[in-house]
Amino acid sequence: MNLKKGFITALSLSLMLLSGCQSAPAPTAPPEPIIDSESVSFRFNDFTYERPDLDAINALLDQGLALCAQTGKEQELLALYDEIMAKCKELEVMDTLASIKSDMDLSDEYYEGEVNTLDNFYTKFDNRMNTLTGEILASEYKDAFTERWGEEFIKRYEINSKLNSPAIEALSEKETELIQQYSKALVADYTTEYKGKTVGLNDLDFTDSNVSEPYYAIYEQKNKVLGELYRELIQVRMEIAHTLGYESYTDYAYDLLGRDFTKEDAAAFADKVKASLSKLYAAIDDQYYYDISDAKADITVMIEDSIPYLYERLQAEFPKEMQEALNFMLASNTYILDNQPSMMQAGYSTILNGYGPYMFINTSAYRDASTLFHEFGHYNNFYLMHESIWNDGNNLDLAEVHSQGLEVLMMESYEEMYGKNAELMKIDLLQNLVNSVLQGCVEDEFQQRVYENPDMTLDEINQLHGDLYEQYYGYPVYYEWIEIHHHFETPFYYISYATSAISALEIWRDAVIDRSKALDTYQKLSHFTLNVDYLDALSQAGMSNPFSSDIVDEIADTLAKEIKLK
Repeated sequence: MNLKKGFITALSLSLMLLSGCQSAPAPTAPPEPIIDSESVSFRFNDFTYERPDLDAINALLDQGLALCAQTGKEQELLALYDEIMAKCKELEVMDTLASIKSDMDLSDEYYEGEVNTLDNFYTKFDNRMNTLTGEILASEYKDAFTERWGEEFIKRYEINSKLNSPAIEALSEKETELIQQYSKALVADYTTEYKGKTVGLNDLDFTDSNVSEPYYAIYEQKNKVLGELYRELIQVRMEIAHTLGYESYTDYAYDLLGRDFTKEDAAAFADKVKASLSKLYAAIDDQYYYDISDAKADITVMIEDSIPYLYERLQAEFPKEMQEALNFMLASNTYILDNQPSMMQAGYSTILNGYGPYMFINTSAYRDASTLFHEFGHYNNFYLMHESIWNDGNNLDLAEVHSQGLEVLMMESYEEMYGKNAELMKIDLLQNLVNSVLQGCVEDEFQQRVYENPDMTLDEINQLHGDLYEQYYGYPVYYEWIEIHHHFETPFYYISYATSAISALEIWRDAVIDRSKALDTYQKLSHFTLNVDYLDALSQAGMSNPFSSDIVDEIADTLAKEIKLK
């Protein structure tokens, strides 16, 4: 791979890929969605933030602990616990709302402060809920409580109570503070002098043969600032894990994320991926890189234009409830597609518990229509979930199948969206999914190695990333890993992109053979919302276990055939 190709491909890590000038006319777009506003009572723009009464919540917890020590208070205690659960829901909603508001404008100190206050309070609240629940289960009210909330609730309490403790509250507050510093530093201006001008990343001309000079000068600056924050986070997180009795932060993180596979499973999976997909990815790149680049420069359908295509495809092939989810999103205005300078550089979906989901996409970082399809896969699953209670959990690996699976099924609309460029855009999406597998594995291996050696210098961390990246891609990437906000906010999330992309590619493979079967499989998977394991869900949907099956090799063979690699 020549320098230019390797260099431009590396930019995907920073989520800053720029499309070329738009020249060709767009294919005829489908009609705009018909929005049924009357069916929706909730409007995001009318939703007002109000900090919950935190003292009142603590008073309820105190009252609950006092009742545990008394006899004959069964009904009062159960009713009080219900009230606390309702307050928990209110707390979660306001915390999420404050977080969305903060992400819309990272310069807004008010919402930054509210997020910090509520996040820190929730850590303490979670510990106090564990204490209260434990006291109830040790009291005469155990049977009545178990009948009210169920055995599965108790099992989740027993698992989750080991993942938090009052002993880590100060550390958790420090962790939150460092994450907020990262979010601000991520969107700060980093510049260098080039050809007599002060330039930032957005000013660079990537057709300039010498562009690597200012590019790396800027990234060295950015890496130094964000990388040192990462090193601080490593130390805080190592102390959290050790305080909770874990020898390895990696093991703690995998448990915290509710994984039903181990770090050893992930490492073995990564070996399969390196053997089967690294060369395949390079072959796709070598054969199609310039054609895909030309196609991207020719298209006009960007993320802001993609909603009508999604609406049309949902009406044609998907369950009515998915159409209802899109109608809810549009009617309630529970989404933002914008590129304000102070917005967080991220794309995500979340849930305002009991009200509905919310989709957030910074269009300066994410421009392709497939990003909206991806996030709507998450949005739909949150819509089906609707609400959760304290200690519920959703599985990250499965959540990413919801999103990536919808991406591949939306390829059916590419002829209409992209016209003569449809086949190349399909190949681009498939290559991106292969990239998700590779990147998920390399970033997980990177994090495992870093947390095994927590005292590494930043230079050593950068060198490690470059060395590992070269094993997977054939060229090193040293500095840009700091753009991956998951490493800072949710360590060890990234392997979920790899496992889920394999499952999404399995849905694609099935769709090539029998689209109706693939649609049915996706519908089954999308209905798994809370408290379900990834591998169990795959089994129930009739899909392959990526760790114990040959699905990686099978997908590699199908890709090589369908993409017509030479």
